[in-house]
Amino acid sequence: MAERGWGRIVNVSSVNARTGRAGLAAYSTAKAGLLGLTASLARELGPHGITVNTVLPGAIQVDAENVLPAHHHARPEDQIARQSVPRRGQPEDVAAAIAFLASPAASFITAASLHIDAGWMPH
Repeated sequence: MAERGWGRIVNVSSVNARTGRAGLAAYSTAKAGLLGLTASLARELGPHGITVNTVLPGAIQVDAENVLPAHHHARPEDQIARQSVPRRGQPEDVAAAIAFLASPAASFITAASLHIDAGWMPH
């Protein structure tokens, strides 16, 4: 990327990086670490034409949630009640944001953290 003078890096974190979650300290810590990595790489790689951003998905309906222990399962209706947009997120919602950040249209966006959570964070 540096040799070409152009590149895009999009890290995938989680809203848990900002809020934490009981019983998932290691997960939340790892996801928070991506925010620091994003900021550092954005400064380091920006002069080479490379942008670095992070997306922070919220309640996205994915198969991975089926492997969590039962006590970690949040009830979808409880999550939706705390969102501005009243539906579960889909993988396509995250993919669209990543595609934008990876595109030339996002050439002046770097070191950003984009919450993809239907407005859950303010609630």
